Amino acid sequence: MPLYELFCVAASSAESAPIRDLVRTTSSLILEHGGAVRGVQYWGRRVLPQRTRRHQVWHSQGDHFFLQFDTNPRVLGTLSSRLRADPRVIRWTTLKLGERLDQISPDPARARPTGYASDAGQMGGNNTIRFRSDE
Repeated sequence: MPLYELFCVAASSAESAPIRDLVRTTSSLILEHGGAVRGVQYWGRRVLPQRTRRHQVWHSQGDHFFLQFDTNPRVLGTLSSRLRADPRVIRWTTLKLGERLDQISPDPARARPTGYASDAGQMGGNNTIRFRSDE
């Protein structure tokens, strides 16, 4: 099953119960259809870049959370329609990371680009960065 990431902005509330319930219902939908939830991160309450209207209510701040999960591609349509109808959800986006593990995890040999300080001996020449005040 492909690995996906869901980033969601929910309507902010004084209690944490609505956001916990939203995460619980989203996770249970994935688990009921044979998927697996890999991780959940709560990113806190933040001010939105601009006021947003959703379900006839204006929002200026929201609770942000991030969910990583494996699921069947057909479940994404159901998940999207549930998030669209939920009055607690302001915005969301889902990103597909890859089909297989080798597409998701980076190759250790190509993980770090060249040109770092540890590569100074391999670069050759004078590796000193000069500023105008040094001249």
